[in-house]
Amino acid sequence: MTMMRYLDPHLLQAFVATADIGTVVGAAAHLNRTQAAVSMQIRKLEDHVGTMLFERGPRGLKMTSNGHMLMSYAREILSLNDTFIAHLGGNQEKGRLRLGVVEDFVATRLIAILSQYRAENPAIQIDIIVQPNARLAAMFDSKMLDAVICDVSGIHRKPLGVWSERLYWAVRDDFTIHYDRPLPIVMFDDACPWRAAAIATLARAGVDWRIVSEASTLLATSAAVRAGLGAAPMMNGTVPRGCRIIQPIPDSLCPVEITIGLFANAHPTLEARAFIDIVTSGSEPRAIMDLRAMSDDETAGLLLG
Repeated sequence: MTMMRYLDPHLLQAFVATADIGTVVGAAAHLNRTQAAVSMQIRKLEDHVGTMLFERGPRGLKMTSNGHMLMSYAREILSLNDTFIAHLGGNQEKGRLRLGVVEDFVATRLIAILSQYRAENPAIQIDIIVQPNARLAAMFDSKMLDAVICDVSGIHRKPLGVWSERLYWAVRDDFTIHYDRPLPIVMFDDACPWRAAAIATLARAGVDWRIVSEASTLLATSAAVRAGLGAAPMMNGTVPRGCRIIQPIPDSLCPVEITIGLFANAHPTLEARAFIDIVTSGSEPRAIMDLRAMSDDETAGLLLG
């Protein structure tokens, strides 16, 4: 008689966390387990499936080909497990949405979306995680978010919808532009995908410029502009009081074009589906794919695209 084998979600959590973070120490901290426990769970899973899942070397852990194959199944199993726990057993009305959003979007478009979501889903807990674009993409890839709104360049799948945005060059009201000197710029840090777009815009304008400050958050950018340090690329709705937008001169300093997208996991939770439905049923964003008119298989195909 053949003994039935199954994949223990507890072991899969240890496997996925270790693969995503890259170290057993980091996975243990993330899962609130001891390092010894995570190491034992990885070995137990390898024994269970009958193959090595990680190559161990001086530079740390690296997934084997069998590890990569298991990963796609592991993520799906854990996602289905989370959905079951959240929506069965009397917890149907106690859902939770983990929403990652780039800071600039929070300060502009998110308020109206959240207001409607709360009105239609009053029992759902909404966790809003505000991080830079690159960090949001990493968290989404690690299944730490149910949905994310960030720059489209960071996530390698089709967005469910996009917002075409412009970053205008903002300065303090009394800031004087000296055309015989390099324009002082408050710039995004190296990790931000909008930095390259801003620099390209400056290059096309033929403007002499120099970076006087690098800012990693919207709050820091606003402070630098309000202090009069220089010009910074900002969404119109985030330009602080006492500041103004530099009006573009023909063939000179034009707005920076960026694209923000809405992304969700391949098998969205009911809470995430409700959020997607609200966003896609409105007049914005543009280029929306409406999930309500699609079957589950079609939705998964789009999201996995």
